[in-house]
Order: sequence, then structure tokens, then C-alpha cells
Amino acid sequence: MKAKFIALTIPTLLAAGTASAATVYDKDGTTLDLYGRATGLYYGSDNDALRGDQSYFRLGMNGETNLGNNLTGLGQVEYNLPTSGSNNDELRLAYAGIRHGTFGQLTYGRQDGLFSMVNDYTDVLPEFGGDGLGKNTETFGTGRTNGLFKYAFNHNGLTVGLQYTGKNDPQNNDPDKWMLGSDEGYATGISYDLPMGLSFATVYNRAGKTDEQKQIAQFGGQDDAQLTGVGLRFNANNLYAAATYSEGRDHYFLGDSTAGGYAHKSRGYEAVVQYTVADKFVPGLAYVRSEVKDDSQNIDDKANEYVSVNAAYHFNDNFQSYVDYRINRLDNNSFTQNYGINTDDIVAVGMRYDF
Repeated sequence: MKAKFIALTIPTLLAAGTASAATVYDKDGTTLDLYGRATGLYYGSDNDALRGDQSYFRLGMNGETNLGNNLTGLGQVEYNLPTSGSNNDELRLAYAGIRHGTFGQLTYGRQDGLFSMVNDYTDVLPEFGGDGLGKNTETFGTGRTNGLFKYAFNHNGLTVGLQYTGKNDPQNNDPDKWMLGSDEGYATGISYDLPMGLSFATVYNRAGKTDEQKQIAQFGGQDDAQLTGVGLRFNANNLYAAATYSEGRDHYFLGDSTAGGYAHKSRGYEAVVQYTVADKFVPGLAYVRSEVKDDSQNIDDKANEYVSVNAAYHFNDNFQSYVDYRINRLDNNSFTQNYGINTDDIVAVGMRYDF
């Protein structure tokens, strides 16, 4: 993740993105909030392709308007621009919807998939994490994706979600990213938060492959991508601990734009623990692992495994500094070489200003 702390991780001081949002318009039941961040970030690694500046700027707006009869119209847009240039920019979010005070919320557009209900439990590190289960941007509706239609109902700690994934292509229709996007699909999810700080969640996601994926993938391109996840979280008394697990079928992509395919089976594991000291200093430890297996390709290995040792210091509501050391546990062998998998350690050092 890009230096994102979710609000449920630690106190409101650490909430992501909108914690410092400023209301720029508030009249006649309509509000508009502006938020963003400027992040100075550096990666150190023996891998030349990863070492160097990773700084970025992010800007977002969200608004609500009172429609009467217990209905609220809402919308959000968010844009990210790395200092590496506009060729790597991303329209992260762009959706609108309607919320009823009793019956829940409907939204449509580019937004996060329901799999976040599980993935967000462990996607709380200053820089890394969240990449073990199989969720990713524009990956079969699990992460930020165009054309998502979602319904969510909340009542006394219970959240039920339904999702329809429309046929979609990668942003900017980049032909080198044919492995992204999806045909039509759906997802269902449920989570429950207990008063003592314990929560659990489970999600099932399924989507078809695009014509390009079917034609270009060397294996796993003909079958629907499926991903099931479960998670458990504890958040109380300055302690945050969570564990998540996933099982995938024809979902996890191995390789690059020139050669690759979808592993027939995959398993993901993530575990994280953090402790908040004086509402400012947050040290943490995490473990991430992704296993892949495909008998047709003689694959039975780990595509991702590392330990994260990290810490963040929040000077106030608007400014933080952090370090996240990713200790890679993968071996440099024929499997990692064939599929271009990084086996080097990475250390991320950053400062972030939120507004």
C-alpha cells in the first residue's frame, strides 16, 4: 500500500486521507470536502529497478447532498500523481451513489471492490503489506476497478455487501496490461464488529476473463478467476492485531506482458501486529506470503514472502514520518527468475503531509 493507515487501525489521528479533510462548501444540505497528501518517499534496495524516489501527490474530493425522505446523494473522486511523471498517474476513485438511513447504500463507478472487507484488516502498514491475498488494482474486481456496482448494508456492527463487476479494461487501455481488467463478475461479503474490539470478515469474488486474457495467457486464461478470503482482527487498548487468509483459482497472475498466466491454485497469508504509544509512535511487525500451484506448468512454489519491520511517528494530525523494512524471504531460483519475481530486500523511508 502507499503509506495508507486505515481509520480502524489506530485512533482518529491516524485515519487515512480524509482525516484532515477541509469543508470547502456547506449550504442548503450540500457539503463538499477537499483532502489530499504530499508524500516524500525513497526506496533503498539492491534491485536497481526498485531503488530510488517513490514520492507522489494525491488529491481527492467527496460530497454529499440531502435528497429528503432519509436519502443522501454522494460522490467521491481521487487522483494520484507520482513524481516519476504523468505516464504513471492514476484516477483512483470516481463514483456516485445514494444512501438510505435504514436500507443501506448503492454506489457505481470506479471504486474499491468488496474484497477490501478482508484485505483491509492487514493492509495497514506504513508502506508495504496488503499484497499477499491476491487483491490488486483492476484485478477481477478485487481492488480499485472501473464499472463496479456495490450495495452495502450496516446495522449494529454487521455489514453485508453485494457487488456486480462490469466488463472493464485497464486504465488508459494499456496493451501491456492485458492481464488486468475482467469480464463480468460478482462478489459477496459479510463482516461483524463486536463491541470489545474483535471483528471478522469473509468475502467471495468471481469474474470472467477478457478476450485478451483468454488469447494471450499461456495458462489459466480460460477459466473464471475466483478468490475467497477470511479475516480476523482485534483493535483495542492501543493494540492492533489481525490475520487474513485467501484461496484462489485461476486468479493469481505470474509473469509479465510478454509471457505469463494464471496459477490454477493460490493461497495467501497475512498477519500484522501494531502498538500505539502515546497516540504518536506506532511500531509494527507483519508477515506476508503467497503460494501458487499449477500442475500443468510444474509450479509449486512461493510467489511472495516477506517480513515487514516498521514504525511510524505522527507529529500531529497532519504530519508523519515512517520507515518500513521489507525483509524478502524468497530464494533467487529458476522459478523467481522465470517469472520476474523480486527476491531483494526493500527499505522505504518517507514523510507525509496530509491536508
